[in-house]
Amino acid sequence: MKISKTYGNEYYENRYYKKSSEAQDAHEGIRPTYIYITPESIKDSLTTDQYKLYRLIYNRFLASQMSAAVYDTINVDIKVNDYVFKASGQNLKFKGFMTLYVEGNDNGQEEEDSTSIPALDVNQEVKKKKLNAKQSFTEPPARYTEASLVKELEAKGIGRPSTYSPTITTILERRYIEKEKKQLVPTELGEVVNKLLTENFGDIVDVEFTAKVETEFDEVASGKEEWKQILRDFYPPFEKEIEKVDKELEHVKLEDEVSDVQCDKCGRMMVVKMGRFGKFLACPGYPECKNVKPFVVTIDEPCPVCGGKVQVRKTKRRRNYYICENNPKSCNYISWNKPKKGEIWTPEEVKEEVGVDLLPEKGHVILSDIKKIEFGKVVNKIVDVWLFEYDGEVDLSNATTDEVAQVAWMNREQIKELFEHNMFVETLEYFFTEVDK
Repeated sequence: MKISKTYGNEYYENRYYKKSSEAQDAHEGIRPTYIYITPESIKDSLTTDQYKLYRLIYNRFLASQMSAAVYDTINVDIKVNDYVFKASGQNLKFKGFMTLYVEGNDNGQEEEDSTSIPALDVNQEVKKKKLNAKQSFTEPPARYTEASLVKELEAKGIGRPSTYSPTITTILERRYIEKEKKQLVPTELGEVVNKLLTENFGDIVDVEFTAKVETEFDEVASGKEEWKQILRDFYPPFEKEIEKVDKELEHVKLEDEVSDVQCDKCGRMMVVKMGRFGKFLACPGYPECKNVKPFVVTIDEPCPVCGGKVQVRKTKRRRNYYICENNPKSCNYISWNKPKKGEIWTPEEVKEEVGVDLLPEKGHVILSDIKKIEFGKVVNKIVDVWLFEYDGEVDLSNATTDEVAQVAWMNREQIKELFEHNMFVETLEYFFTEVDK
């Protein structure tokens, strides 16, 4: 086994797991069959993206067959006069699979290193290095991501590996949920549907009931249960519930949300409707008036460039981005991140910090984002991307302030080359795919 030969016998642990012998296997599209072709051995034959994808699949598969990491957990009570301070931390004892692969958090942020606490003895005297006063508040549980939702379904015995992906795809397509970054957020439609189901079919949409049905399916498949008898036990009471709900829902009318936009054809206040591609505005006078308009969501924070309203829009992949209402007429502000007051530098600030005088009539900030990019061992943060016409030589010798770690002057082709090699902020995807058209 490659793991044993490369890392040692203590790093290998066969982790193949099946809930039951009758359980249906997954229909995965990727199943490693030959692990001796390492990513590095074929790197020269692959594109950058192909290499990254193959390395991810390869390393994750090997890690899945490696031993667990082992930590020493330490809890310490430190008494200072009449007060007791508590500290906890973990010291890595055995890296296990972490030697090869460490997965980031579901929210896309890098996992913070666990606090390390040195070995201490009972009644040992310690010296204060510094004291930080920090107030913390209880936060609600994080929303599900696709990965965390699948883990929850697996833990509760709901569904099969082959049904997880289609289930999530279905509720996304029906607009019951939306993706915000990686998190799954319920829509208004989803909340209404969920309320109707839980209030009228509480026993059926119950987690325990669903898991029980999955178990019965396995028993039918193995010949232990008769499928006709299972249906006889289930359907008669279910049919009565359906008839009851049909009668009650006849009197239920969902009122349309009235917007503050007036129909420019008949003067009525337009209402919010849900369509195939999301919300839109429609005249309530249909079919006499068939006027429709796009539904635009704005945020309270004004555009940090021109002070206009900031709209929330979605890409074709349903990812949110923020754009000024005046874009592209008089303002080109656009960002993946929700704007904050004072987050974008003005030309005056650029002159002060960088030493370059950017004339407002010659250009403007086109994109604003914060993203870590790595050049070897150097990690930089690019906050703003500017597009300017500039005559003459550019002197960047004064760009050494506390707020500027590094600055470079590039032409359009140089920026595009960095972007194509995944070495620049991903917000430029919009610039090279939309603005260039």
